[in-house]
Amino acid sequence: MMMRNKAMALLGAVVPLACAAEPAVETAALTVGQSWSVTLPGNPTTGFVWQVAECPDVVQVNLAFEANTPPPGERPVCGRPCGTVVTITGLKAGQGTVQLIYSRPWEKGEAPFKTRTITVTVK
Repeated sequence: MMMRNKAMALLGAVVPLACAAEPAVETAALTVGQSWSVTLPGNPTTGFVWQVAECPDVVQVNLAFEANTPPPGERPVCGRPCGTVVTITGLKAGQGTVQLIYSRPWEKGEAPFKTRTITVTVK
């Protein structure tokens, strides 16, 4: 963990990332069959990916990488950050918490680099 933090600090010094403050907890109010989406920033070429750590039975959660398309006039670059689209669909009435973690799946026992909690109510 300590080594990863040092590496991230060094990487941040070399390649500053512009990140808007992300809420730690969000809420989503859905009806049965309705979907809600949010795009979470990331860079899967680093090995870090968003994963579902907890999901109540009242919703279905799908994760999909965004297309890594460069802005007009720029060339494609390997390692360009891209988001993960999280889509939550209401299955039945109820409420619960969706817990998402941003980590390297093979690093067992390591704390996630980021987490995101979404409190969901389905009516």
